[in-house]
Amino acid sequence: MKIGKSLVIKVLMCLILIASLGMSQEIVADPKAEAATTQYKTSATLNLRTGASTKHKAITTIPKGKTVTYVSKSGSWYKVKYGSKTGYASSKYLKKVQATSVTTYYTTSALNMRAGASANHKVITTIPKGKAVTYVSKSDSWYKVKYGSKTGYVSSKYLTSTKPAAPKNYAEGLKTVGNNKQLILVTTNGTSTSNATIQTYEKDSKGKWKLVLSVPGYIGKYGLTSNMSEGGKKSPQGKYSIGQAFGTKTNPGTKLSYRKITSDDVWVDDSTSKLYNTWQSRRKTARQWKSAENMNVPAYKYGFVINYNTKRVPGKGSAIFFHISSSYTLGCTGTSEANVLKIMRWLDPKKNPVIIQTPMKELSKY
Repeated sequence: MKIGKSLVIKVLMCLILIASLGMSQEIVADPKAEAATTQYKTSATLNLRTGASTKHKAITTIPKGKTVTYVSKSGSWYKVKYGSKTGYASSKYLKKVQATSVTTYYTTSALNMRAGASANHKVITTIPKGKAVTYVSKSDSWYKVKYGSKTGYVSSKYLTSTKPAAPKNYAEGLKTVGNNKQLILVTTNGTSTSNATIQTYEKDSKGKWKLVLSVPGYIGKYGLTSNMSEGGKKSPQGKYSIGQAFGTKTNPGTKLSYRKITSDDVWVDDSTSKLYNTWQSRRKTARQWKSAENMNVPAYKYGFVINYNTKRVPGKGSAIFFHISSSYTLGCTGTSEANVLKIMRWLDPKKNPVIIQTPMKELSKY
């Protein structure tokens, strides 16, 4: 029987089509295959191959514990991506990476991060109010959290899951800073607390105040006062210009005039002395005063003078500085070394910086 040439061609085309369909069933992803973003970890050292069987050539060897990204499925083999290479690996040696949710909390006050789950443990760092921390685990009422590059324990009483509102721009409503382009604003919740909030503001090109920094800080042990007295352990309330920067170390990069402290340096606090409220050489002036503060101390590693009582009225207070502190002061204003350095490097005498210190309820005076 003769078979027409056209019929033979049709039969051959059908056979080719059937064969191609059979092959495609081996390499096309299962309709139920997972999304390409699914990741697996290798449970053993594993060969990545050019095809879905051990007969195929190995492209590379993936070490145990490495992550691969799922692409598609062919029988018991997964097509995966590892680094810049894509190939096939046996699913028997792949373990699915479970997605983990990240829990974030925010501090409701300045909060010590400690090395262990109690107040008896060493403080690793102090986390400012309103900062985000990442939850790791729980130990009774203490949470192990991550803050920046540090991990430690904090009391859960001072954490909230509610993200705090952005700090209010208090500089915008002030009436006494029209000629200033930089402002340090130190506010408290009353006149008797030693805890303060320190904010820095700078005017932009349109003359609008912009918040630069907001950090926790400290003032005198007995709070703020508008009636200072020598040795009263209170900080002065009011608006003051910024004086000379200083430190026991070399200039850290401030634009302010900088003076390096030596073991000979003192600040005279003797109200009866003609040198009252001035920086002096102990060796040269020791006979001219009965008492003076030693300047060569750790708290003055970095700092600057707050120009208070520049007329040197006897008994009205002396040696009022902005310096490093981790608790109340004897009349100065303080914050962490990192914050002091940020502020010192930011201050620019060309921008006529000032500092205002006030209870929040009296802010409208300025």
